[in-house]
Amino acid sequence: MADMLQAFVRQEMDKQIQGKYPHIQHPSGMYANITQVRKTNDKYICTLKLLDRTMNVDNGFPEIPDVKTDLEVKQGDIVVILLLYGGDAVFILGRYGP
Repeated sequence: MADMLQAFVRQEMDKQIQGKYPHIQHPSGMYANITQVRKTNDKYICTLKLLDRTMNVDNGFPEIPDVKTDLEVKQGDIVVILLLYGGDAVFILGRYGP
């Protein structure tokens, strides 16, 4: 009986998180690899591929196109990004260097 109650609570919590708080399912700050970049005027427009904490490609996320930044970046750079509210807006905070 306790197992059934635990399963019900877990299922209900997952449902509430997905419905009301989807942004807490993933970290807000992540690493990203710049796969493409072009410069227009004073801005760099990038395509990003998100990485996990071990710097491997995170296939749970698609590439994110058209991310604008003032930072001078190159293809292949690793950057630290901020995903506001689960990815609605993406900001490049800076380059990552070990």
